[in-house]
Amino acid sequence: MLYFLTGITASGKSNLAHKIAVENNMSVLSVDSMAVYRGLDLLTAKPTDVMQAQVKYYGIDIADCDQNFSIIDYLNYLIDQEIPEKSFNEDILAVGGSGLYVKAIIDRYEFKPTDPAIRSELEQLNYDQLIKFHELNEIPIPEIELNKRRLMRNIESYILEESKYVFPNVCVPENYVGIFWDHPEYKNNIERRTKYMIENGLIDEINKIQNPSKTVLQAIGMNLSENLEENINIKTKRLAKKQITWFKKEEKLRMIKSDKEHEVYNSMMEIING
Repeated sequence: MLYFLTGITASGKSNLAHKIAVENNMSVLSVDSMAVYRGLDLLTAKPTDVMQAQVKYYGIDIADCDQNFSIIDYLNYLIDQEIPEKSFNEDILAVGGSGLYVKAIIDRYEFKPTDPAIRSELEQLNYDQLIKFHELNEIPIPEIELNKRRLMRNIESYILEESKYVFPNVCVPENYVGIFWDHPEYKNNIERRTKYMIENGLIDEINKIQNPSKTVLQAIGMNLSENLEENINIKTKRLAKKQITWFKKEEKLRMIKSDKEHEVYNSMMEIING
Protein backbone atom coordinates (compact mmCIF):
# COMPACT_ATOMS: atom_id res chain seq x y z
CA MET A 1 0.00 0.00 0.00
CA LEU A 2 1.14 3.58 -0.66
CA TYR A 3 1.03 6.05 2.24
CA PHE A 4 1.83 9.77 2.25
CA LEU A 5 3.79 11.75 4.83
CA THR A 6 3.72 15.27 3.46
CA GLY A 7 4.36 18.49 5.26
CA ILE A 8 5.53 22.02 5.37
CA THR A 9 9.15 22.51 4.35
CA ALA A 10 11.65 22.02 7.21
CA SER A 11 9.03 20.27 9.34
CA GLY A 12 11.20 17.19 9.87
CA LYS A 13 9.05 14.92 7.71
CA SER A 14 11.97 13.36 5.82
CA ASN A 15 13.76 12.12 8.93
CA LEU A 16 10.49 10.88 10.40
CA ALA A 17 9.64 9.07 7.17
CA HIS A 18 13.03 7.36 7.22
CA LYS A 19 12.48 6.24 10.81
CA ILE A 20 9.06 4.80 9.96
CA ALA A 21 10.43 3.09 6.84
CA VAL A 22 13.25 1.40 8.80
CA GLU A 23 10.90 0.21 11.53
CA ASN A 24 8.34 -1.16 9.08
CA ASN A 25 10.57 -2.45 6.28
CA MET A 26 9.16 0.05 3.78
CA SER A 27 10.71 1.79 0.79
CA VAL A 28 10.44 5.56 0.44
CA LEU A 29 9.17 7.51 -2.55
CA SER A 30 10.26 11.15 -2.76
CA VAL A 31 7.50 13.51 -3.90
CA ASP A 32 9.81 16.51 -4.16
CA SER A 33 10.06 18.20 -7.55
CA MET A 34 13.67 19.33 -6.93
CA ALA A 35 15.04 16.15 -5.34
CA VAL A 36 14.76 14.52 -8.78
CA TYR A 37 17.90 16.45 -9.80
CA ARG A 38 21.40 15.07 -9.36
CA GLY A 39 23.76 17.44 -7.56
CA LEU A 40 21.17 19.29 -5.49
CA ASP A 41 21.90 17.32 -2.34
CA LEU A 42 22.13 20.06 0.28
CA LEU A 43 19.61 22.31 -1.41
CA THR A 44 16.94 19.59 -1.33
CA ALA A 45 18.01 17.94 1.94
CA LYS A 46 18.34 14.53 0.31
CA PRO A 47 18.79 11.38 2.41
CA THR A 48 22.42 10.65 3.21
CA ASP A 49 24.34 7.72 1.76
CA VAL A 50 23.86 5.89 5.06
CA MET A 51 20.09 6.43 4.92
CA GLN A 52 19.97 5.21 1.33
CA ALA A 53 21.89 2.09 2.36
CA GLN A 54 19.24 1.38 4.98
CA VAL A 55 16.15 2.09 2.89
CA LYS A 56 15.31 1.86 -0.82
CA TYR A 57 14.58 5.38 -2.10
CA TYR A 58 12.69 6.21 -5.28
CA GLY A 59 12.31 9.60 -6.94
CA ILE A 60 15.75 11.08 -6.24
CA ASP A 61 18.71 11.68 -8.59
CA ILE A 62 16.84 10.80 -11.77
CA ALA A 63 17.53 13.88 -13.91
CA ASP A 64 20.48 16.14 -14.73
CA CYS A 65 20.34 19.81 -13.82
CA ASP A 66 20.27 20.92 -17.46
CA GLN A 67 16.96 19.08 -18.00
CA ASN A 68 13.47 20.53 -17.63
CA PHE A 69 11.81 17.73 -15.69
CA SER A 70 8.01 17.93 -15.79
CA ILE A 71 5.23 16.31 -13.79
CA ILE A 72 4.63 13.96 -16.74
CA ASP A 73 8.31 12.95 -16.66
CA TYR A 74 7.91 12.16 -12.97
CA LEU A 75 4.75 10.08 -13.48
CA ASN A 76 6.40 8.20 -16.33
CA TYR A 77 9.32 7.48 -14.01
CA LEU A 78 6.90 6.01 -11.44
CA ILE A 79 5.41 3.80 -14.13
CA ASP A 80 8.89 2.67 -15.25
CA GLN A 81 9.70 1.80 -11.63
CA GLU A 82 6.36 -0.07 -11.38
CA ILE A 83 5.32 1.96 -8.34
CA PRO A 84 1.56 1.55 -9.06
CA GLU A 85 1.94 -2.25 -9.24
CA LYS A 86 4.24 -2.38 -6.22
CA SER A 87 1.72 -0.46 -4.12
CA PHE A 88 -0.57 -3.50 -4.28
CA ASN A 89 2.14 -5.89 -3.08
CA GLU A 90 4.32 -3.95 -0.65
CA ASP A 91 4.27 -0.89 1.61
CA ILE A 92 5.76 2.34 0.28
CA LEU A 93 5.93 5.66 2.13
CA ALA A 94 5.77 8.76 -0.07
CA VAL A 95 7.39 11.79 1.54
CA GLY A 96 7.75 15.38 0.36
CA GLY A 97 6.04 18.69 -0.10
CA SER A 98 5.37 19.04 -3.84
CA GLY A 99 1.60 19.31 -3.91
CA LEU A 100 1.17 18.65 -7.61
CA TYR A 101 3.16 15.41 -7.39
CA VAL A 102 1.02 14.19 -4.49
CA LYS A 103 -2.27 15.15 -6.14
CA ALA A 104 -1.27 13.63 -9.46
CA ILE A 105 -0.73 10.25 -7.81
CA ILE A 106 -3.74 10.28 -5.50
CA ASP A 107 -6.25 11.62 -8.02
CA ARG A 108 -4.84 9.84 -11.09
CA TYR A 109 -4.27 12.97 -13.13
CA GLU A 110 -5.23 13.06 -16.78
CA PHE A 111 -2.81 14.76 -19.13
CA LYS A 112 -3.39 15.38 -22.80
CA PRO A 113 -0.06 15.09 -24.61
CA THR A 114 1.21 17.39 -27.32
CA ASP A 115 2.40 16.06 -30.64
CA PRO A 116 5.42 18.03 -31.93
CA ALA A 117 4.35 17.45 -35.54
CA ILE A 118 0.85 18.79 -34.91
CA ARG A 119 2.20 21.73 -32.91
CA SER A 120 4.65 22.60 -35.70
CA GLU A 121 1.87 22.65 -38.31
CA LEU A 122 -0.47 24.74 -36.16
CA GLU A 123 2.22 27.31 -35.42
CA GLN A 124 2.33 28.13 -39.14
CA LEU A 125 -1.29 29.30 -39.05
CA ASN A 126 -2.44 32.77 -38.04
CA TYR A 127 -5.43 33.54 -35.83
CA ASP A 128 -7.99 33.62 -38.67
CA GLN A 129 -6.64 30.41 -40.17
CA LEU A 130 -6.94 28.68 -36.79
CA ILE A 131 -10.57 29.78 -36.56
CA LYS A 132 -11.14 28.40 -40.07
CA PHE A 133 -9.45 25.13 -39.04
CA HIS A 134 -12.02 24.82 -36.25
CA GLU A 135 -14.88 25.38 -38.65
CA LEU A 136 -13.66 22.97 -41.33
CA ASN A 137 -13.04 20.19 -38.81
CA GLU A 138 -16.19 20.91 -36.78
CA ILE A 139 -14.20 21.57 -33.62
CA PRO A 140 -16.17 23.55 -31.01
CA ILE A 141 -14.63 26.97 -30.37
CA PRO A 142 -14.15 27.75 -26.65
CA GLU A 143 -16.54 30.33 -25.21
CA ILE A 144 -13.74 32.31 -23.58
CA GLU A 145 -11.40 35.11 -24.60
CA LEU A 146 -9.46 33.71 -27.53
CA ASN A 147 -5.90 34.09 -28.72
CA LYS A 148 -3.70 32.06 -31.05
CA ARG A 149 -2.17 29.93 -28.30
CA ARG A 150 -5.56 29.02 -26.83
CA LEU A 151 -6.92 28.07 -30.24
CA MET A 152 -3.89 25.85 -30.87
CA ARG A 153 -4.33 24.09 -27.55
CA ASN A 154 -8.02 23.57 -28.22
CA ILE A 155 -7.26 21.91 -31.55
CA GLU A 156 -4.56 19.73 -29.98
CA SER A 157 -6.90 18.74 -27.18
CA TYR A 158 -9.56 17.72 -29.67
CA ILE A 159 -7.19 15.79 -31.94
CA LEU A 160 -5.35 14.03 -29.12
CA GLU A 161 -8.37 13.23 -26.95
CA GLU A 162 -8.05 9.50 -27.52
CA SER A 163 -4.38 9.46 -26.50
CA LYS A 164 -4.79 11.32 -23.23
CA TYR A 165 -2.56 10.19 -20.38
CA VAL A 166 -4.15 8.70 -17.25
CA PHE A 167 -1.92 7.68 -14.34
CA PRO A 168 -2.55 4.07 -13.28
CA ASN A 169 -4.46 3.21 -10.14
CA VAL A 170 -2.47 2.90 -6.92
CA CYS A 171 -3.34 1.08 -3.71
CA VAL A 172 -3.94 3.66 -0.96
CA PRO A 173 -5.87 3.56 2.33
CA GLU A 174 -9.63 3.97 1.96
CA ASN A 175 -10.06 7.09 4.08
CA TYR A 176 -7.01 9.21 4.86
CA VAL A 177 -4.05 8.31 2.65
CA GLY A 178 -1.61 10.07 4.94
CA ILE A 179 -0.71 13.25 6.78
CA PHE A 180 0.24 16.85 6.17
CA TRP A 181 2.50 18.04 8.99
CA ASP A 182 1.98 21.74 9.65
CA HIS A 183 4.85 22.51 12.00
CA PRO A 184 4.11 25.74 13.98
CA GLU A 185 7.84 26.51 14.34
CA TYR A 186 8.57 26.19 10.62
CA LYS A 187 10.02 29.70 10.32
CA ASN A 188 12.70 29.00 12.94
CA ASN A 189 13.32 25.57 11.42
CA ILE A 190 13.83 27.14 7.99
CA GLU A 191 16.38 29.63 9.35
CA ARG A 192 18.31 26.88 11.15
CA ARG A 193 18.30 24.69 8.06
CA THR A 194 19.47 27.52 5.79
CA LYS A 195 22.37 28.30 8.11
CA TYR A 196 23.30 24.59 8.20
CA MET A 197 23.22 24.31 4.39
CA ILE A 198 25.44 27.35 3.90
CA GLU A 199 27.92 26.22 6.56
CA ASN A 200 28.14 22.78 4.92
CA GLY A 201 28.89 23.84 1.35
CA LEU A 202 25.68 25.05 -0.30
CA ILE A 203 27.47 27.78 -2.27
CA ASP A 204 29.97 25.28 -3.72
CA GLU A 205 27.11 22.95 -4.62
CA ILE A 206 25.29 25.71 -6.49
CA ASN A 207 28.45 26.91 -8.26
CA LYS A 208 29.13 23.40 -9.61
CA ILE A 209 25.88 23.36 -11.59
CA GLN A 210 26.51 24.02 -15.28
CA ASN A 211 23.76 25.26 -17.61
CA PRO A 212 20.87 24.86 -15.13
CA SER A 213 17.47 24.34 -16.74
CA LYS A 214 14.61 26.77 -16.23
CA THR A 215 13.10 24.32 -13.77
CA VAL A 216 16.28 24.13 -11.70
CA LEU A 217 16.60 27.93 -11.69
CA GLN A 218 13.26 28.00 -9.84
CA ALA A 219 14.85 26.15 -6.92
CA ILE A 220 15.18 28.21 -3.78
CA GLY A 221 18.78 29.34 -3.48
CA MET A 222 19.48 29.26 -7.20
CA ASN A 223 19.97 32.52 -9.11
CA LEU A 224 20.83 34.43 -5.92
CA SER A 225 24.05 36.37 -5.53
CA GLU A 226 23.55 38.84 -2.68
CA ASN A 227 22.28 38.27 0.86
CA LEU A 228 22.06 34.55 0.11
CA GLU A 229 20.97 33.42 3.58
CA GLU A 230 18.34 36.14 3.97
CA ASN A 231 16.90 35.61 0.50
CA ILE A 232 16.74 31.82 0.87
CA ASN A 233 14.84 32.29 4.13
CA ILE A 234 12.40 34.72 2.55
CA LYS A 235 11.71 32.48 -0.45
CA THR A 236 11.45 29.33 1.65
CA LYS A 237 8.93 30.91 4.02
CA ARG A 238 6.85 31.97 1.02
CA LEU A 239 6.98 28.39 -0.23
CA ALA A 240 5.81 27.15 3.16
CA LYS A 241 2.75 29.41 3.06
CA LYS A 242 1.91 28.14 -0.43
CA GLN A 243 2.22 24.55 0.77
CA ILE A 244 -0.21 25.17 3.62
CA THR A 245 -2.71 26.75 1.23
CA TRP A 246 -2.37 23.92 -1.31
CA PHE A 247 -2.57 21.00 1.10
CA LYS A 248 -5.52 22.41 3.04
CA LYS A 249 -7.57 21.59 -0.05
CA GLU A 250 -6.48 17.93 -0.04
CA GLU A 251 -9.24 16.18 1.90
CA LYS A 252 -7.50 12.80 1.79
CA LEU A 253 -4.65 14.03 3.99
CA ARG A 254 -5.05 14.44 7.76
CA MET A 255 -3.77 17.88 8.79
CA ILE A 256 -1.69 17.89 11.97
CA LYS A 257 -0.44 21.12 13.53
CA SER A 258 2.18 20.12 16.08
CA ASP A 259 5.82 20.64 16.99
CA LYS A 260 5.99 17.19 18.57
CA GLU A 261 7.34 14.48 16.29
CA HIS A 262 5.84 11.65 18.33
CA GLU A 263 2.32 13.00 17.78
CA VAL A 264 2.82 12.96 14.01
CA TYR A 265 4.46 9.53 14.27
CA ASN A 266 1.53 8.09 16.22
CA SER A 267 -1.01 9.52 13.81
CA MET A 268 0.92 8.18 10.83
CA MET A 269 1.13 4.74 12.39
CA GLU A 270 -2.62 4.74 12.98
CA ILE A 271 -3.13 5.16 9.25
CA ILE A 272 -0.52 2.51 8.39
CA ASN A 273 -1.94 -0.01 10.84
CA GLY A 274 -5.49 0.63 9.68
